[in-house]
Amino acid sequence: LAIVVTDLDAHGMWLARDCDHYFLAMEETAEHLKALGVPPERLSITGIPIDPVFAEPKDRRSMRLKLGLAPDRTTILVTLGGFSVFPIENLVTVLARIQHPVQIVTICGHNTELQAKLTELAPGIAGSHPVHVVGFTTAMDEYMAAADILVGKPGGLTTSEALARGLILCIVNPIPGQEERNSDHLLEENAAIRCNNLPALPWKIDRLLDDPARMALIRANVARLAHPNSAQLIVQRLVDLRDDLEHQTRDNTRGRPLKRRFLHAMATSRRALRGKRRPVRT
Repeated sequence: LAIVVTDLDAHGMWLARDCDHYFLAMEETAEHLKALGVPPERLSITGIPIDPVFAEPKDRRSMRLKLGLAPDRTTILVTLGGFSVFPIENLVTVLARIQHPVQIVTICGHNTELQAKLTELAPGIAGSHPVHVVGFTTAMDEYMAAADILVGKPGGLTTSEALARGLILCIVNPIPGQEERNSDHLLEENAAIRCNNLPALPWKIDRLLDDPARMALIRANVARLAHPNSAQLIVQRLVDLRDDLEHQTRDNTRGRPLKRRFLHAMATSRRALRGKRRPVRT
């Protein structure tokens, strides 16, 4: 039984007494579990599994052209969707006050009501910055490849995808609990910025864009934390663990590996049950 922790931190609900192996995102999380008594050999730091497409190199300018975006304008991707603690249209309106020339891409997912609201709102903001409203899409990796900054919440998978694409995260009002912990880790590693007060968001982003050296440092930290091949690493480690288990549990007396012994036991049980049909209750 293996557990893949899909947050940067492992809170209590991830823990299981009979777990054979944990796959984790960070070394600090591994140290935490070691201190709780989990043997080191049961821990692997692989990152959170994401679609392998996020490991494919994609040129930012080419992706912008493909998606109909201005190729030379700083691109801000908004992914709060319908799970925001405040109306997302307020967020987009606030972003329109950014002083630097930017373009804003909002991903609405299946929230058609939100998509309609933003489509209606976009022309009024377009005088300041172009706003592109996107509904449900299977090209999230391309939108991330086209962007410079991601504004949203630090959920485990979104964070991992953004890191793999080299995005600077601008965290807005993380949900208390796992998102707060994810935020803390990213900020400690200087791989993100955070804004708790929506009216200050344009100032926070302008301040970041004013400092190319700071942006380069954050991007370097993002690259250090990224695990674009996490899914493949987890699968390969599971295969290795299975092979090790078969070697360790080989039946020395009968020469039958664990898998064959298990299949034999199942077949024996089925044969035994054929002659013991349970009565039908009415």
